[in-house]
Amino acid sequence: MRVFRTVLAAFVAALLATVALSTGATAGSAPKRIIEERPPGDHQVSYNAFKLRGTVMEPQVDGTLLPYVGKVKILKKACGKCKWKTVKKIKTNDRGVFKTRIFAPEKGRWKWRSKVDSSSGFGNTKGKVWTLYFD
Repeated sequence: MRVFRTVLAAFVAALLATVALSTGATAGSAPKRIIEERPPGDHQVSYNAFKLRGTVMEPQVDGTLLPYVGKVKILKKACGKCKWKTVKKIKTNDRGVFKTRIFAPEKGRWKWRSKVDSSSGFGNTKGKVWTLYFD
């Protein structure tokens, strides 16, 4: 009975290790979408509001780019050690363009970033980090 349990435990451990390695290799190797953004600091809308505009494209196998139609998350972080928090979820149009306003605090600095979650064979994609503040 001990031999059977030992063989069974070794078989289950080998099976779990194989499954863990195979899912880890595919998750990290997913292609990423391309996020292109205009710097928000150049487009001030009001006293503390700036316009963030960008496009999200999906690279295809043949080298062409197709627009991504879906949701883009806008993340904000108040300090270097703080976590990123989702502030807005914006839909892209049929050309893959998203637009939103982001704000600067009266005191301190806020960091902003756009993110597209993984779907349709593409991995998580993060845009550039923008820091907004007043001197």
